[in-house]
Amino acid sequence: MTAAAVLDGGPVARAEHTFPALDGLRALAATAVVTTHVAFWTARYTPDLLGRALARLDVGVAVFFALSGFLLSRPMFLAGVQGRPLPRTAAYLWRRALRVLPAYWLTVTVAFLVLPGNRAAGPWEWVRHLTLTQPYTTGWFGEGLSHTWSLTTEVAFYLVLPAIATGLVRLSSGRPERPVPVLVALAVAAVLGLGWIAWTAGTPSALPLNLWLPSFAGWFGAGMALALLTTSDRTWRPVRLLHDLGSSLTTCWAGAAALFWIATSSVAGPEGLFASTATQAVTKNALYLGIATLLLLPLVFGDQSQGRVRLVLSSAPARFLGEISYGLFLVHVVVLAWGYRALGIAPFSGNVVLVLVATWVTAASLATVVYLLLERPLRRWRGLVAASPLPRTGSSSAATTEVSATSASA
Repeated sequence: MTAAAVLDGGPVARAEHTFPALDGLRALAATAVVTTHVAFWTARYTPDLLGRALARLDVGVAVFFALSGFLLSRPMFLAGVQGRPLPRTAAYLWRRALRVLPAYWLTVTVAFLVLPGNRAAGPWEWVRHLTLTQPYTTGWFGEGLSHTWSLTTEVAFYLVLPAIATGLVRLSSGRPERPVPVLVALAVAAVLGLGWIAWTAGTPSALPLNLWLPSFAGWFGAGMALALLTTSDRTWRPVRLLHDLGSSLTTCWAGAAALFWIATSSVAGPEGLFASTATQAVTKNALYLGIATLLLLPLVFGDQSQGRVRLVLSSAPARFLGEISYGLFLVHVVVLAWGYRALGIAPFSGNVVLVLVATWVTAASLATVVYLLLERPLRRWRGLVAASPLPRTGSSSAATTEVSATSASA
């Protein structure tokens, strides 16, 4: 689950402001994740079309990963095109840590102290969860924290991105405005990721290898490719084609809907937590890659001031929901687990609509409190690590540089 970059400040936040509809997309993706988890808890992963569709709403994770790939890599690619030094790694990591860790640590602490299933947790389980190393060590995910596997993958991506982006910028140094070698490298990484998925599906292991970063190279890479192309030469044919395609949000999202419908079939594996074959796992990952790409594409290409959907997604309410979506993601399973125990409801029962409304409203309310009292106040610390080794000329001039570059390339 990606945390909104608007509180980070710096070039990543400016990239997010340049494409205002992305916050609304983040809110939709978070709601999809909440919905699929509620459907699991209410035993609505059923063989009928609705049950399969509810099970496949975990595609929201693919959207999060593509958003991260886009927003976090774009300032790096933009610096490469403009011949500027890449953003300082120390500042980038500090802002990401400040944005992600405090709310996460609070969630882990509450889950371990409040939920009975975590009473047996010893110091090692606290360490594993607080350090986001759950998938890399033997053990279990704490009650109310199973969904945090995606955050561990996000953080792994955060850590390796500066090195990857530096390598990709150097790869395109000969002609950064038409970066064919970089696109080829990202495509190769996506194919290798699918190979990793196929390998892990047939390899017994005590560790959840299928949750490690290589499995999702294509999802992150899709966002990175779109980011790269928004900084490329506008007259380049691939970029022109993307602008033409992105100008029709209806076409892109209809394509995403068609891929989602295919994903609800058996070709993407069974609904629920049953094991998939290697072919099914690869197919599902590839379909989710296509869905995330088609959802994101019209929100970064084409005229972003046109269309009712873009207007709604970039509205003040949608942007606020996007900003609190990280908290919504963090707390919603804790809310589910606590609510079922407090009300004496048996697991895998309950009305999916009622449970969804109650969970979403409660989790969103808690997320708002966390946002106002913790996440937003912490932004005053983001400047403790300088974003640039050079004297700063003011955020307004930096923002002007970003907007000017975007206008020239998009």
